[in-house]
Amino acid sequence: MVNMKLEDSVVLVTGSSSGIGRETAIKFSEEGSKVVVTYNQGKERGEEIVERCRVNSEAILVQLDVTEKESIRDAIEKILEEFGQIDLLINNAGILKSGSLEELSFEEIEKQLEVNLKGLIQTTKIALPYLKSGEKGMIINIASGLGKSGSSEVSIYCATKFGVRGFTQSIAQEISPEIGAYVVNPGMTATPMTDHKGKDPKKVAEVILKTAQEKLDKSPGQDIDVGKYI
Repeated sequence: MVNMKLEDSVVLVTGSSSGIGRETAIKFSEEGSKVVVTYNQGKERGEEIVERCRVNSEAILVQLDVTEKESIRDAIEKILEEFGQIDLLINNAGILKSGSLEELSFEEIEKQLEVNLKGLIQTTKIALPYLKSGEKGMIINIASGLGKSGSSEVSIYCATKFGVRGFTQSIAQEISPEIGAYVVNPGMTATPMTDHKGKDPKKVAEVILKTAQEKLDKSPGQDIDVGKYI
């Protein structure tokens, strides 16, 4: 699967009401993609992003909780009703709760595992048949630099992002060359998750776009470390 045409492709971006997802949705709309903006909470922010995207191309807003299988199925049904297909899945939704293992509650641990890893896997599994049904298809999973090197106070987040990388490497072998599966590893990025400290999320979105355009000379499953490109 090479040279994916982004114009008129249907792009689903999870967690796209803020941060990296927000900028990614806008960036793909500028390429003429039909963009699906999703939110779990914060519908007003999602509506704002959809309006931004509609300046450039078609876009819809869909409520999506990646921890709930029925929510994923409902979201995909709405996308298919509107656009009839899904070409590119960008698994971006994620949360971070810092603190030592002793300090974190079981609820805080489980929520990160549910959203960052289990939710990503569930979304991919449910969307996969529709990605395979078209002439082209791609999955881009957003992991992290903390998925390559552990750090104190973020052990659970690191564990989920290590998991995302391993999952992507494995499915890339299962579904390539029909569908390309890539993993993008941002460093610290200026989003609500980091109190807006770090790199400009627009720059990260540019790397995600180049990944979709297959301009970075990477094979499916290989790490795409954002810091090398911005």
